[in-house]
Amino acid sequence: MAITELIFPKLKLDQALLKTFAETLPAAAKETFSGLPGLTSYYRGKVIEARNVSQATDLDHSGLVMVLEWDKISSFNTFWDSERFAAFRSVMKPFMLSPVSPELYYSEIPDSGNTTACKYTQYIKVDGGHSENKSVESSWEKLTQEIGIDTKSFHAWGIQESDGAFMGMNGWSSLEVRFLRSAYTKDSKITDIHRT
Repeated sequence: MAITELIFPKLKLDQALLKTFAETLPAAAKETFSGLPGLTSYYRGKVIEARNVSQATDLDHSGLVMVLEWDKISSFNTFWDSERFAAFRSVMKPFMLSPVSPELYYSEIPDSGNTTACKYTQYIKVDGGHSENKSVESSWEKLTQEIGIDTKSFHAWGIQESDGAFMGMNGWSSLEVRFLRSAYTKDSKITDIHRT
């Protein structure tokens, strides 16, 4: 069972700190995530837009998202408790408003369906359900069929702290294609991500 981890860190908005963060993160991430047992891929992107559709409000974000793909939950848990993660956390701590709270999802699909390899990824989260609610999954499949067969798509169910949540991602080659072909679903949170 593949595990997808999404992290939306809350960054301090001081411009000097953000500049230093942008210079620090690539090297720190490479050192931390290279050759990590159980980690199958790592992506970093910029949040373009984040909306709570059911409440018609913007979601608070710092503009950054990281997506990590794990072979199994025990690999993530081992890393989370490791000295390697503790060292990464101490490097990142001066830039953070609050501790990181990862969102974890499982799927039978071995990775995020190549959605994170696309230039733009749309992330949709539906809270408040229960694991494997077939009506939510059916609605997602219907939405992806309406969007089109050439759109990369992926979905997964929340585990641990994210238990009960449903997550779907679509991959897009451009924002124009995304806006022409996408339909929002009610009661969801939508985040558009630009891969950096």
